[in-house]
Amino acid sequence: MNLCYYTIGSCKAESYELESFNLFEAGITTLEEIETEKDSEVTFKFYTNSKEELTRIVAEFPHLNFECGTEEAKDWDLWWRERQTPVKVSKSLWVRPPWINFSAPNSSDVVLALEAKTAFGTGEHISTALAAQLMEEVDFKGKSLLDIGTGTGILSLFAIKKGAKFVVQTDIDYLTIPCLVENYEQNGESDPNAVLGFLDSFNEKAKFDIIVSNMLRTEILPLRSDIERLLAKNGEFILSGQLEFEKHFILDWFKEAGFTVCKELVNDEWWAVFSRLS
Repeated sequence: MNLCYYTIGSCKAESYELESFNLFEAGITTLEEIETEKDSEVTFKFYTNSKEELTRIVAEFPHLNFECGTEEAKDWDLWWRERQTPVKVSKSLWVRPPWINFSAPNSSDVVLALEAKTAFGTGEHISTALAAQLMEEVDFKGKSLLDIGTGTGILSLFAIKKGAKFVVQTDIDYLTIPCLVENYEQNGESDPNAVLGFLDSFNEKAKFDIIVSNMLRTEILPLRSDIERLLAKNGEFILSGQLEFEKHFILDWFKEAGFTVCKELVNDEWWAVFSRLS
């Protein structure tokens, strides 16, 4: 039986963010929060295979009052996989882990098998869900689409399953491309038309009926002139990944560029918008 070392510590709830940051800086890779009846405190646990590391961490953080012990080592990858479940992202979009069999209650729903790995977008983040919900408003049949900052390819795959005829994906992180290719294959699609690079890679004649993007304001605003250039007249633009208190930056851009806002969605602190270029 393989054993690993563990420690259990606690701190005031208001100090947990700082303490966890310091623990990660000291070399801890994961912290497991433990439920207790004390709302004023956070109790947590970490594991290590090294007694020397355990001793070092305990000595470095004496105020956390660590209690140490040993237990049978877990297969953390298996533990994580066993706890994954399908996610309902929007009215007609579900995402399941590739190792889980799942059929949607409605036969017309789209079910995508996705694994994030180093890429972003499995439907669990609010901004991805907002983008997918706005995509429900669009008729993709026979149209072309550009997915900016594609990540796992979730939004472009959803568009293809909804009838888009030609889809191009872009990302600037080369680590996302193998994941994107794998996810397309996993979902029965041919290789993606992925562009690794910025939007100036497209020539002046390139036009898309629809553009979707789930990116932060600081990432998307520098691309505004390229987005306006690449979107066809009367084209539709779905943008998510925006913080609600910053939405005025996007709305000011839309007013200047001639976009008409068709629909806005808000969930928690996140804001997304569906617009059309006049």
